This record gives sequence, C-alpha cells and structure tokens, in this order.
Amino acid sequence: MGKKKLESISLIMDKNSRNVTYCKRKRGLVKKAIELSKLCNQYVYMVIFDKDKQRMIEYNSNLDFDYRVIGKLAT
Repeated sequence: MGKKKLESISLIMDKNSRNVTYCKRKRGLVKKAIELSKLCNQYVYMVIFDKDKQRMIEYNSNLDFDYRVIGKLAT
C-alpha cells in the first residue's frame, strides 16, 4: 500500500487506523529527533503524551539534558 496524500488533517475516526498512524508517526518523529541530534550536534529533548493510554514517551539525546535542565533554560 502506497502513501496517500492528505486532503485535510483531521481526527482519524477508526480507532485501529488511528493507533497504527500514531505508532508509525511516533517512530518517524523519534527517528528524526535522533538524526537531528547526531547530524547537527544538538541536544534534543522530546516528550509525547498519549492521553488515551495515559502513557508518556520521552527521548533525550543526552542523559544530562532532561526536563530539569529545560525548566532552568526557560526561566
């Protein structure tokens, strides 16, 4: 099955299709974050919260760079 062009972005009503799309896009987003970190020598901290499953996915490119450091940078 090939890629489909999105006419307009809206909520996917079919729960199974929505879950498949979420998993694939989440994987792609994390992959891009890893590439950005490695290719450009940048620190990346990313959080994705799944409100349906009440689960949080967290990616940080450096163990010393986490939410506490982000909080200090924002102030």
